[in-house]
Amino acid sequence: MQCKQNIVFNPGETIIKQKTSTTHFVCLREGMAKMVAESSRGKNVILRILANHSLITAGGVVSDDVRHFTVTAITRVECCFIDSDRLHHLLERNSRFAYELLKYNNHQNIQMLESLVGLTQKYMPGRVADTLLYLKNQIYQSNPFNCNLNKQELAEMSGMTKESFIRSLKELEISGIVRHNRREIEILKEDDLLFISKNG
Repeated sequence: MQCKQNIVFNPGETIIKQKTSTTHFVCLREGMAKMVAESSRGKNVILRILANHSLITAGGVVSDDVRHFTVTAITRVECCFIDSDRLHHLLERNSRFAYELLKYNNHQNIQMLESLVGLTQKYMPGRVADTLLYLKNQIYQSNPFNCNLNKQELAEMSGMTKESFIRSLKELEISGIVRHNRREIEILKEDDLLFISKNG
């Protein structure tokens, strides 16, 4: 029985669909994807950006057998799908592997919790600041950076409408805190952006 399969996804294609069965554990080997909490009313929230060598569980792999998030390719993505039964076998027999996976999932959950707290407790400038700092420091790890996300996706990361995100980003540009040119974003005054994030 084949327990591992490599699959390539093009931008916009769904890698994992919310509310489907967790038949496989997925490793994102190369590329960039977004983890989305989908709403029945069509208002989605991007909880995390997944980059090279990320493990994708989307919840449920070792609990209720249901995906709790949708994962969609942003760029060309190469994934390795591993049969869930194989994963369960490893967890039962390899305590070190189980411990490392538990740590990884716990780190993911903390990041998503912090993101959700920011979306519910901060005003729009603080949310935009959080999004830009997250992309610079954790995803692209450079400044300036060429953002693969469109304005709608950036808005969904910030828990805002597209129009509100564009307006808030423009205010940061006018203040000289960030520079934005098409897909390239540069943080010019990181201390000021950190202040907005903290007090947002």
